[in-house]
Amino acid sequence: MSAEIPAAFHLRVISPERLLVEAEVIEVQVPGLDGYLGIWPGHRPLNACLGSGEIIYRTTDNREEKVPVKGGIIQVENDRILVLTGMGDDD
Repeated sequence: MSAEIPAAFHLRVISPERLLVEAEVIEVQVPGLDGYLGIWPGHRPLNACLGSGEIIYRTTDNREEKVPVKGGIIQVENDRILVLTGMGDDD
């Protein structure tokens, strides 16, 4: 018996000032402390610290988008990804 892997998941990137990203995505790359982490649908649960760089994500209509961050945390669980960061695209 196998669980069905979702085709996409919900991404939210939040800074203390505002919501930076809310999108349905098929792929996300985040700057980890030791390099970039790739996350696709069906990824196992994950909690990790982020370094400086860009969050790169591909939307369900196949557009690649980027948002710069300077540290934070990521939580991957089921069909959602939550990123909390202290810095965003205006900082």
